[in-house]
Amino acid sequence: MAESYVPGEKSGAGVSSMRPTHHTRACLSLLLFAAFNSAVHAADTATLAVMADTNEATATAATTAEDFSYSGNWRTLLNAAQINSAGPAALTGKLQPGLITPVQTSVQSELEMKAQYKNWHTTATLHTEKSDSNSARNTGWLNEFYGNLDLGAWQLSAGKKIIAWDVGYGFRPNDVIQQEKRRSLISQTAIGKPLASLDFFTADQALSLVWVNPAQNDAINNIEEQAIAARWYQRSGNADWHAFARYGKHTQASLGAAFSWVASDAIELHGSLRVQQKAAILQQTAFTGLARSAPWQWAMQDQVSQLLLGANLTTEDQQSFFVEYWYDGSARSQSDWRQWLTQNQQLQSMGQQAPWRLAAAANLAWQNNAFNASSNLRRQNLFARWSWQRDAWQTAIDLLWMPEDGGRITTLSLEWQGDRWHWQAGLRVFNGPQQAIARQLPNTHSAYVSATWAF
Repeated sequence: MAESYVPGEKSGAGVSSMRPTHHTRACLSLLLFAAFNSAVHAADTATLAVMADTNEATATAATTAEDFSYSGNWRTLLNAAQINSAGPAALTGKLQPGLITPVQTSVQSELEMKAQYKNWHTTATLHTEKSDSNSARNTGWLNEFYGNLDLGAWQLSAGKKIIAWDVGYGFRPNDVIQQEKRRSLISQTAIGKPLASLDFFTADQALSLVWVNPAQNDAINNIEEQAIAARWYQRSGNADWHAFARYGKHTQASLGAAFSWVASDAIELHGSLRVQQKAAILQQTAFTGLARSAPWQWAMQDQVSQLLLGANLTTEDQQSFFVEYWYDGSARSQSDWRQWLTQNQQLQSMGQQAPWRLAAAANLAWQNNAFNASSNLRRQNLFARWSWQRDAWQTAIDLLWMPEDGGRITTLSLEWQGDRWHWQAGLRVFNGPQQAIARQLPNTHSAYVSATWAF
Protein backbone atom coordinates (compact mmCIF):
# COMPACT_ATOMS: atom_id res chain seq x y z
CA MET A 1 0.00 0.00 0.00
CA ALA A 2 2.96 2.42 0.67
CA GLU A 3 4.25 1.83 -2.84
CA SER A 4 0.91 2.78 -4.38
CA TYR A 5 0.79 6.06 -2.52
CA VAL A 6 4.23 7.76 -2.66
CA PRO A 7 3.71 11.25 -4.20
CA GLY A 8 7.37 12.09 -3.72
CA GLU A 9 8.36 9.56 -6.35
CA LYS A 10 6.12 11.22 -8.89
CA SER A 11 7.45 14.67 -7.97
CA GLY A 12 11.03 13.42 -8.15
CA ALA A 13 10.42 11.96 -11.56
CA GLY A 14 9.13 15.25 -12.81
CA VAL A 15 12.08 17.26 -11.50
CA SER A 16 14.75 14.80 -12.54
CA SER A 17 14.36 15.76 -16.19
CA MET A 18 15.61 19.21 -15.43
CA ARG A 19 19.24 20.34 -14.91
CA PRO A 20 19.15 21.62 -11.30
CA THR A 21 21.25 24.53 -9.93
CA HIS A 22 22.59 24.55 -6.33
CA HIS A 23 19.49 26.45 -5.21
CA THR A 24 17.31 24.13 -7.18
CA ARG A 25 19.12 21.14 -5.67
CA ALA A 26 18.49 22.54 -2.18
CA CYS A 27 14.84 23.11 -2.94
CA LEU A 28 14.67 19.69 -4.53
CA SER A 29 16.28 18.14 -1.46
CA LEU A 30 13.74 19.84 0.78
CA LEU A 31 10.92 18.73 -1.48
CA LEU A 32 12.20 15.14 -1.54
CA PHE A 33 12.65 15.14 2.25
CA ALA A 34 9.09 16.43 2.75
CA ALA A 35 7.78 13.95 0.23
CA PHE A 36 9.63 11.12 1.96
CA ASN A 37 8.18 12.12 5.36
CA SER A 38 4.73 12.31 3.80
CA ALA A 39 5.18 8.89 2.24
CA VAL A 40 6.38 7.36 5.52
CA HIS A 41 3.44 8.91 7.39
CA ALA A 42 1.02 7.60 4.78
CA ALA A 43 2.56 4.15 4.96
CA ASP A 44 2.36 4.13 8.77
CA THR A 45 -1.25 5.25 8.63
CA ALA A 46 -2.10 2.53 6.14
CA THR A 47 -0.24 -0.07 8.20
CA LEU A 48 -2.11 0.93 11.35
CA ALA A 49 -5.37 0.73 9.41
CA VAL A 50 -4.51 -2.78 8.18
CA MET A 51 -3.53 -3.84 11.70
CA ALA A 52 -6.80 -2.47 13.07
CA ASP A 53 -8.78 -4.30 10.37
CA THR A 54 -6.81 -7.48 11.04
CA ASN A 55 -7.37 -7.27 14.78
CA GLU A 56 -11.05 -6.63 14.24
CA ALA A 57 -11.30 -9.57 11.84
CA THR A 58 -9.42 -11.78 14.29
CA ALA A 59 -11.69 -10.71 17.12
CA THR A 60 -14.74 -11.33 14.93
CA ALA A 61 -13.44 -14.78 13.96
CA ALA A 62 -12.75 -15.59 17.61
CA THR A 63 -16.24 -14.44 18.59
CA THR A 64 -17.76 -16.51 15.80
CA ALA A 65 -15.74 -19.53 16.90
CA GLU A 66 -16.97 -19.06 20.46
CA ASP A 67 -20.56 -18.76 19.23
CA PHE A 68 -20.35 -22.09 17.37
CA SER A 69 -19.81 -25.46 19.02
CA TYR A 70 -20.47 -29.04 18.05
CA SER A 71 -20.19 -32.57 19.40
CA GLY A 72 -21.32 -35.99 18.37
CA ASN A 73 -21.25 -39.67 19.02
CA TRP A 74 -21.33 -42.87 17.09
CA ARG A 75 -23.05 -45.88 18.60
CA THR A 76 -23.78 -49.40 17.48
CA LEU A 77 -26.15 -51.97 18.97
CA LEU A 78 -26.11 -55.72 18.43
CA ASN A 79 -29.32 -57.40 19.55
CA ALA A 80 -30.07 -61.13 19.53
CA ALA A 81 -33.52 -62.41 20.51
CA GLN A 82 -35.09 -65.80 21.16
CA ILE A 83 -38.38 -66.22 19.29
CA ASN A 84 -41.37 -67.12 21.44
CA SER A 85 -43.23 -70.35 20.61
CA ALA A 86 -46.44 -68.98 22.16
CA GLY A 87 -48.46 -65.81 21.60
CA PRO A 88 -50.16 -64.40 18.49
CA ALA A 89 -46.95 -63.94 16.50
CA ALA A 90 -46.01 -67.61 16.91
CA LEU A 91 -49.57 -68.77 16.14
CA THR A 92 -49.53 -66.64 12.97
CA GLY A 93 -46.32 -68.30 11.84
CA LYS A 94 -47.77 -71.76 12.37
CA LEU A 95 -50.86 -71.01 10.28
CA GLN A 96 -49.14 -69.01 7.55
CA PRO A 97 -45.31 -69.17 7.58
CA GLY A 98 -43.69 -65.91 6.42
CA LEU A 99 -46.70 -63.70 7.14
CA ILE A 100 -44.80 -62.37 10.17
CA THR A 101 -41.03 -62.51 10.23
CA PRO A 102 -39.79 -61.99 13.78
CA VAL A 103 -36.36 -60.42 14.10
CA GLN A 104 -33.83 -62.72 15.75
CA THR A 105 -30.65 -60.69 15.27
CA SER A 106 -30.11 -57.10 14.25
CA VAL A 107 -27.24 -54.64 14.04
CA GLN A 108 -28.00 -50.94 14.34
CA SER A 109 -25.58 -48.05 13.93
CA GLU A 110 -26.22 -44.36 14.52
CA LEU A 111 -24.25 -41.21 13.97
CA GLU A 112 -25.56 -38.35 16.09
CA MET A 113 -24.39 -34.77 15.68
CA LYS A 114 -25.14 -31.79 17.91
CA ALA A 115 -24.40 -28.21 16.89
CA GLN A 116 -25.03 -24.85 18.47
CA TYR A 117 -24.63 -21.43 16.92
CA LYS A 118 -25.51 -18.55 19.21
CA ASN A 119 -29.09 -19.29 20.27
CA TRP A 120 -29.77 -22.03 17.72
CA HIS A 121 -29.54 -25.71 18.67
CA THR A 122 -29.60 -28.73 16.37
CA THR A 123 -29.36 -32.47 16.94
CA ALA A 124 -29.55 -34.83 13.94
CA THR A 125 -29.22 -38.59 13.64
CA LEU A 126 -28.31 -40.90 10.77
CA HIS A 127 -29.45 -44.48 11.34
CA THR A 128 -28.80 -47.78 9.60
CA GLU A 129 -30.19 -51.16 10.56
CA LYS A 130 -29.58 -54.65 9.23
CA SER A 131 -31.53 -57.64 10.50
CA ASP A 132 -31.80 -61.28 9.57
CA SER A 133 -35.29 -60.68 8.17
CA ASN A 134 -34.62 -57.84 5.74
CA SER A 135 -31.96 -55.86 3.93
CA ALA A 136 -30.26 -52.80 5.37
CA ARG A 137 -32.55 -49.88 6.07
CA ASN A 138 -31.10 -46.38 6.14
CA THR A 139 -32.91 -43.37 7.54
CA GLY A 140 -32.31 -40.13 9.37
CA TRP A 141 -34.16 -37.56 11.44
CA LEU A 142 -33.89 -34.32 13.34
CA ASN A 143 -34.04 -34.88 17.09
CA GLU A 144 -34.03 -31.16 17.79
CA PHE A 145 -33.92 -27.89 15.89
CA TYR A 146 -34.96 -24.84 17.85
CA GLY A 147 -34.03 -21.28 18.72
CA ASN A 148 -33.88 -19.57 22.12
CA LEU A 149 -34.48 -15.93 22.92
CA ASP A 150 -32.93 -15.00 26.28
CA LEU A 151 -34.82 -12.20 28.01
CA GLY A 152 -33.19 -12.39 31.42
CA ALA A 153 -35.48 -14.36 33.73
CA TRP A 154 -37.69 -15.11 30.73
CA GLN A 155 -36.85 -17.44 27.85
CA LEU A 156 -38.72 -18.00 24.62
CA SER A 157 -38.12 -21.14 22.51
CA ALA A 158 -39.58 -22.31 19.22
CA GLY A 159 -38.90 -25.27 16.96
CA LYS A 160 -38.48 -29.00 17.49
CA LYS A 161 -37.37 -29.54 21.08
CA ILE A 162 -37.16 -32.19 23.81
CA ILE A 163 -39.02 -31.16 26.97
CA ALA A 164 -39.20 -33.95 29.57
CA TRP A 165 -41.19 -33.40 32.78
CA ASP A 166 -42.00 -35.36 35.95
CA VAL A 167 -39.93 -37.19 38.56
CA GLY A 168 -40.35 -40.95 37.99
CA TYR A 169 -37.83 -43.47 36.64
CA GLY A 170 -39.85 -46.39 35.26
CA PHE A 171 -42.98 -44.36 34.46
CA ARG A 172 -43.78 -40.63 34.24
CA PRO A 173 -47.51 -39.79 34.27
CA ASN A 174 -46.87 -36.05 33.89
CA ASP A 175 -44.43 -36.28 30.98
CA VAL A 176 -47.19 -34.63 28.94
CA ILE A 177 -44.95 -33.05 26.27
CA GLN A 178 -42.29 -35.58 25.30
CA GLN A 179 -44.19 -38.71 26.43
CA GLU A 180 -40.98 -40.71 26.21
CA LYS A 181 -41.02 -44.48 26.46
CA ARG A 182 -39.11 -45.52 29.56
CA ARG A 183 -36.77 -48.44 30.30
CA SER A 184 -35.25 -48.81 26.84
CA LEU A 185 -32.34 -51.22 26.48
CA ILE A 186 -29.78 -48.46 25.91
CA SER A 187 -29.84 -44.71 26.39
CA GLN A 188 -30.60 -42.78 23.20
CA THR A 189 -31.54 -39.20 22.43
CA ALA A 190 -35.29 -38.79 22.15
CA ILE A 191 -36.99 -37.13 19.17
CA GLY A 192 -38.42 -33.78 20.18
CA LYS A 193 -41.85 -32.33 19.46
CA PRO A 194 -42.74 -29.25 17.39
CA LEU A 195 -43.54 -26.58 19.97
CA ALA A 196 -43.28 -23.03 21.21
CA SER A 197 -42.51 -22.44 24.88
CA LEU A 198 -42.23 -19.56 27.33
CA ASP A 199 -40.28 -20.09 30.57
CA PHE A 200 -39.72 -17.97 33.64
CA PHE A 201 -36.92 -18.82 36.11
CA THR A 202 -35.81 -17.66 39.53
CA ALA A 203 -33.41 -19.31 41.97
CA ASP A 204 -36.16 -21.48 43.52
CA GLN A 205 -39.08 -21.24 41.14
CA ALA A 206 -39.94 -21.89 37.49
CA LEU A 207 -43.01 -21.51 35.32
CA SER A 208 -43.38 -22.97 31.82
CA LEU A 209 -46.06 -22.64 29.15
CA VAL A 210 -45.83 -24.86 26.05
CA TRP A 211 -47.84 -25.06 22.84
CA VAL A 212 -47.06 -28.49 21.40
CA ASN A 213 -47.82 -29.74 17.86
CA PRO A 214 -49.21 -26.33 16.85
CA ALA A 215 -49.75 -27.37 13.22
CA GLN A 216 -51.39 -30.72 14.01
CA ASN A 217 -55.15 -30.74 13.50
CA ASP A 218 -56.07 -34.37 12.80
CA ALA A 219 -54.10 -36.65 15.17
CA ILE A 220 -56.29 -38.17 17.85
CA ASN A 221 -53.62 -39.97 19.87
CA ASN A 222 -52.05 -38.40 22.96
CA ILE A 223 -48.59 -38.11 21.45
CA GLU A 224 -49.35 -36.17 18.26
CA GLU A 225 -52.41 -34.10 19.10
CA GLN A 226 -52.24 -30.32 19.43
CA ALA A 227 -52.18 -29.24 23.07
CA ILE A 228 -51.33 -26.49 25.55
CA ALA A 229 -49.39 -27.54 28.66
CA ALA A 230 -48.10 -25.70 31.72
CA ARG A 231 -45.78 -26.55 34.60
CA TRP A 232 -45.08 -24.78 37.88
CA TYR A 233 -42.02 -25.73 39.97
CA GLN A 234 -41.07 -24.65 43.49
CA ARG A 235 -38.10 -25.65 45.63
CA SER A 236 -38.75 -25.60 49.36
CA GLY A 237 -35.82 -26.77 51.49
CA ASN A 238 -35.06 -30.39 50.59
CA ALA A 239 -38.29 -30.83 48.62
CA ASP A 240 -39.21 -30.07 45.01
CA TRP A 241 -42.87 -29.48 44.17
CA HIS A 242 -44.42 -29.62 40.71
CA ALA A 243 -47.87 -28.85 39.31
CA PHE A 244 -48.97 -29.64 35.76
CA ALA A 245 -51.90 -28.81 33.50
CA ARG A 246 -52.65 -29.83 29.91
CA TYR A 247 -55.48 -29.26 27.47
CA GLY A 248 -55.49 -31.37 24.31
CA LYS A 249 -57.64 -30.89 21.26
CA HIS A 250 -59.19 -34.36 21.69
CA THR A 251 -58.18 -35.52 25.16
CA GLN A 252 -59.29 -32.23 26.73
CA ALA A 253 -58.17 -31.31 30.25
CA SER A 254 -55.81 -33.00 32.69
CA LEU A 255 -54.21 -31.94 35.97
CA GLY A 256 -51.18 -33.38 37.73
CA ALA A 257 -48.81 -32.92 40.64
CA ALA A 258 -45.47 -34.38 41.69
CA PHE A 259 -42.89 -34.12 44.46
CA SER A 260 -39.33 -35.19 45.18
CA TRP A 261 -38.03 -35.09 48.77
CA VAL A 262 -34.44 -35.72 49.81
CA ALA A 263 -35.13 -37.10 53.27
CA SER A 264 -31.46 -37.64 54.14
CA ASP A 265 -28.06 -38.05 52.52
CA ALA A 266 -29.07 -41.60 51.55
CA ILE A 267 -32.85 -41.57 51.03
CA GLU A 268 -35.00 -39.87 48.39
CA LEU A 269 -38.79 -40.18 48.06
CA HIS A 270 -40.89 -39.14 45.08
CA GLY A 271 -44.41 -39.38 43.75
CA SER A 272 -46.60 -38.29 40.86
CA LEU A 273 -50.35 -38.09 40.21
CA ARG A 274 -52.35 -37.22 37.10
CA VAL A 275 -56.11 -37.11 36.43
CA GLN A 276 -57.30 -36.90 32.82
CA GLN A 277 -60.69 -36.01 31.43
CA LYS A 278 -60.07 -38.29 28.44
CA ALA A 279 -57.20 -40.50 27.24
CA ALA A 280 -56.60 -41.81 23.72
CA ILE A 281 -55.96 -45.54 23.67
CA LEU A 282 -55.73 -48.13 20.92
CA GLN A 283 -58.82 -50.34 21.12
CA GLN A 284 -60.12 -53.30 19.20
CA THR A 285 -63.49 -53.14 17.51
CA ALA A 286 -66.14 -55.69 18.49
CA PHE A 287 -64.99 -59.23 17.72
CA THR A 288 -67.63 -60.93 15.58
CA GLY A 289 -65.45 -63.23 13.52
CA LEU A 290 -62.74 -62.67 10.95
CA ALA A 291 -62.04 -59.01 10.21
CA ARG A 292 -61.21 -57.88 6.68
CA SER A 293 -58.96 -55.01 7.86
CA ALA A 294 -57.01 -54.19 11.00
CA PRO A 295 -59.62 -54.04 13.78
CA TRP A 296 -57.61 -51.62 15.95
CA GLN A 297 -58.48 -47.94 16.16
CA TRP A 298 -57.78 -44.99 18.42
CA ALA A 299 -60.65 -44.28 20.79
CA MET A 300 -61.32 -42.14 23.87
CA GLN A 301 -61.49 -43.45 27.39
CA ASP A 302 -63.16 -41.24 29.98
CA GLN A 303 -61.89 -40.33 33.45
CA VAL A 304 -58.38 -41.80 33.52
CA SER A 305 -56.03 -41.56 36.49
CA GLN A 306 -52.32 -42.39 36.87
CA LEU A 307 -50.28 -42.67 40.07
CA LEU A 308 -46.62 -43.29 40.91
CA LEU A 309 -44.81 -43.64 44.26
CA GLY A 310 -41.09 -44.34 44.58
CA ALA A 311 -38.08 -44.38 46.86
CA ASN A 312 -34.33 -44.49 46.34
CA LEU A 313 -31.65 -45.54 48.82
CA THR A 314 -27.98 -44.89 48.06
CA THR A 315 -25.18 -46.28 50.24
CA GLU A 316 -21.69 -44.93 50.85
CA ASP A 317 -20.14 -47.57 48.59
CA GLN A 318 -22.30 -46.36 45.65
CA GLN A 319 -24.96 -49.04 45.77
CA SER A 320 -28.44 -47.86 44.85
CA PHE A 321 -31.75 -49.55 45.72
CA PHE A 322 -34.72 -48.24 43.79
CA VAL A 323 -38.42 -49.16 44.19
CA GLU A 324 -41.46 -47.77 42.37
CA TYR A 325 -45.14 -48.67 42.18
CA TRP A 326 -47.39 -47.19 39.54
CA TYR A 327 -50.95 -47.46 38.33
CA ASP A 328 -51.78 -46.55 34.74
CA GLY A 329 -55.50 -46.24 34.06
CA SER A 330 -54.88 -45.80 30.33
CA ALA A 331 -53.49 -49.35 30.00
CA ARG A 332 -55.71 -52.24 28.94
CA SER A 333 -57.88 -53.64 31.70
CA GLN A 334 -57.98 -57.17 33.07
CA SER A 335 -61.18 -57.89 31.13
CA ASP A 336 -59.63 -56.48 27.91
CA TRP A 337 -56.71 -58.89 28.14
CA ARG A 338 -58.95 -61.82 29.10
CA GLN A 339 -61.06 -61.21 26.00
CA TRP A 340 -57.90 -60.86 23.90
CA LEU A 341 -56.60 -64.27 25.05
CA THR A 342 -59.98 -65.85 24.24
CA GLN A 343 -59.94 -64.31 20.76
CA ASN A 344 -56.48 -65.75 20.10
CA GLN A 345 -57.76 -69.24 20.90
CA GLN A 346 -60.81 -68.78 18.67
CA LEU A 347 -58.69 -67.52 15.78
CA GLN A 348 -56.35 -70.47 16.16
CA SER A 349 -59.32 -72.85 15.96
CA MET A 350 -60.68 -71.09 12.86
CA GLY A 351 -57.26 -71.39 11.25
CA GLN A 352 -57.46 -75.17 11.42
CA GLN A 353 -60.10 -75.04 8.69
CA ALA A 354 -58.41 -74.68 5.31
CA PRO A 355 -60.76 -72.04 3.81
CA TRP A 356 -60.14 -69.72 6.76
CA ARG A 357 -56.45 -70.38 7.34
CA LEU A 358 -55.04 -67.22 5.70
CA ALA A 359 -57.75 -64.92 7.12
CA ALA A 360 -57.28 -66.33 10.61
CA ALA A 361 -53.51 -65.88 10.35
CA ALA A 362 -53.94 -62.24 9.31
CA ASN A 363 -56.27 -61.61 12.26
CA LEU A 364 -53.78 -63.21 14.64
CA ALA A 365 -51.06 -60.97 13.23
CA TRP A 366 -53.25 -57.92 13.98
CA GLN A 367 -53.61 -59.09 17.57
CA ASN A 368 -50.02 -57.97 18.17
CA ASN A 369 -51.26 -54.36 18.07
CA ALA A 370 -52.47 -54.86 21.63
CA PHE A 371 -48.88 -54.64 22.88
CA ASN A 372 -48.69 -51.02 21.66
CA ALA A 373 -52.10 -49.92 22.92
CA SER A 374 -50.54 -48.06 25.86
CA SER A 375 -47.13 -47.30 27.34
CA ASN A 376 -47.73 -50.08 29.92
CA LEU A 377 -48.93 -53.61 29.31
CA ARG A 378 -50.75 -53.73 32.65
CA ARG A 379 -52.38 -51.13 34.86
CA GLN A 380 -50.60 -52.14 38.06
CA ASN A 381 -46.82 -52.37 38.08
CA LEU A 382 -44.11 -52.83 40.72
CA PHE A 383 -40.56 -51.99 39.71
CA ALA A 384 -37.35 -52.67 41.66
CA ARG A 385 -33.77 -51.92 40.67
CA TRP A 386 -30.37 -52.50 42.26
CA SER A 387 -27.22 -50.93 40.83
CA TRP A 388 -23.63 -50.63 41.96
CA GLN A 389 -21.24 -47.98 40.67
CA ARG A 390 -17.57 -48.89 41.10
CA ASP A 391 -15.12 -46.56 39.33
CA ALA A 392 -15.94 -46.77 35.61
CA TRP A 393 -18.16 -49.86 35.99
CA GLN A 394 -21.85 -50.10 36.80
CA THR A 395 -23.76 -53.34 37.37
CA ALA A 396 -27.55 -53.36 37.57
CA ILE A 397 -30.46 -55.76 37.94
CA ASP A 398 -34.08 -54.63 37.64
CA LEU A 399 -37.45 -56.37 37.75
CA LEU A 400 -40.84 -55.17 36.52
CA TRP A 401 -43.59 -57.28 38.10
CA MET A 402 -47.22 -57.05 36.96
CA PRO A 403 -49.30 -58.46 39.86
CA GLU A 404 -52.55 -58.68 37.85
CA ASP A 405 -51.26 -61.73 35.97
CA GLY A 406 -47.83 -62.38 37.52
CA GLY A 407 -45.89 -61.38 34.41
CA ARG A 408 -42.26 -60.33 34.87
CA ILE A 409 -39.67 -58.48 32.81
CA THR A 410 -36.16 -58.89 34.21
CA THR A 411 -33.09 -57.02 32.96
CA LEU A 412 -29.43 -57.57 33.84
CA SER A 413 -26.93 -55.00 32.60
CA LEU A 414 -23.25 -54.11 32.79
CA GLU A 415 -21.77 -50.74 31.74
CA TRP A 416 -18.30 -49.23 31.43
CA GLN A 417 -17.86 -45.49 30.98
CA GLY A 418 -14.54 -44.03 29.82
CA ASP A 419 -13.56 -40.58 28.60
CA ARG A 420 -14.94 -41.22 25.13
CA TRP A 421 -16.10 -44.84 25.04
CA HIS A 422 -19.25 -46.18 26.67
CA TRP A 423 -19.86 -49.94 26.57
CA GLN A 424 -23.16 -51.59 27.56
CA ALA A 425 -24.24 -55.21 27.62
CA GLY A 426 -27.24 -56.95 29.06
CA LEU A 427 -30.01 -59.53 28.97
CA ARG A 428 -33.78 -58.93 29.17
CA VAL A 429 -36.11 -61.85 29.95
CA PHE A 430 -39.92 -61.96 29.62
CA ASN A 431 -41.46 -64.60 31.86
CA GLY A 432 -44.25 -65.45 34.32
CA PRO A 433 -47.28 -67.76 34.24
CA GLN A 434 -48.32 -69.23 30.90
CA GLN A 435 -51.27 -66.83 30.50
CA ALA A 436 -49.29 -63.73 31.55
CA ILE A 437 -49.18 -61.05 28.85
CA ALA A 438 -45.40 -60.87 29.18
CA ARG A 439 -45.33 -64.49 27.99
CA GLN A 440 -47.32 -63.59 24.86
CA LEU A 441 -44.73 -61.17 23.44
CA PRO A 442 -42.91 -62.14 20.21
CA ASN A 443 -39.63 -62.83 22.10
CA THR A 444 -38.87 -64.72 25.29
CA HIS A 445 -35.59 -62.89 25.89
CA SER A 446 -33.07 -60.67 24.15
CA ALA A 447 -29.38 -60.05 24.68
CA TYR A 448 -27.56 -56.92 23.58
CA VAL A 449 -24.15 -55.30 23.31
CA SER A 450 -23.70 -51.61 22.61
CA ALA A 451 -20.68 -49.35 22.06
CA THR A 452 -20.76 -45.54 21.97
CA TRP A 453 -17.85 -43.30 21.00
CA ALA A 454 -18.15 -39.60 21.76
CA PHE A 455 -16.24 -36.87 19.91
